[in-house]
Amino acid sequence: MQGLLFTVTGLLAFASATPFLDHRNTCKADNCARAITGTTAGPPLAVRQSDCSAFTSPNPTPTMPSYASACTNPAQYSSACACLGNPMPTGTCISPAEATYIVNTFASLLTAPQAPDFSSKANALLASTFTDTSGSINFLANKNVSGVTFPNKEAFIIGQGSQPPIPVLNTLDIFFSCTKIAWRWVAQGIGSGQYEVKGMDMFTITPGGQISEAYAEFNSGAWLADIGNPQCPKCSSKT
Repeated sequence: MQGLLFTVTGLLAFASATPFLDHRNTCKADNCARAITGTTAGPPLAVRQSDCSAFTSPNPTPTMPSYASACTNPAQYSSACACLGNPMPTGTCISPAEATYIVNTFASLLTAPQAPDFSSKANALLASTFTDTSGSINFLANKNVSGVTFPNKEAFIIGQGSQPPIPVLNTLDIFFSCTKIAWRWVAQGIGSGQYEVKGMDMFTITPGGQISEAYAEFNSGAWLADIGNPQCPKCSSKT
């Protein structure tokens, strides 16, 4: 049973040492910038400008275009867009596109733990100081409900990487500040699939765009019932 529990704590990988603002307001001569600003870039300039505007707008399209595959993360793509005249946020706060990108990447670790790039993606997304705490998981695993579930990212990668995927995982809401992201989600198809499981993860984000802390709580009763282990087994009738 414990094997199925790890899947709940938990697109492209973030470059582990690239701060959100590292590339901002600079036009670096790298492959990403050449793909966006170069005169030999594939799509017409108007298309590239339109894509940049959509990505950096207050209500962004959080997907980098395919021709920007040389851009390893949203910050690098956004900085290249700035070279085309798209204004960049100031300060050290994450943007809406970056918050969505982090959530989508983390969600993919839960829905595709056997993917070939799972370890590299997790290593890039999770900080070296990463910890994951979930009273819900600890309860189901008969552990100390107040304890840390995964003390480091290596433990998360080993535990999560060996688990079956969550069949359906949809985002309900994303809320964020400069360094925090709250993600509400609903999972379906776990075990018998009788009940959907709703939960929330809270992430602390480093200046380099990695998750340093994760806190996850969810409907452990629904999860327990779905995997065929109801919290209170039926009492046998007396004869």
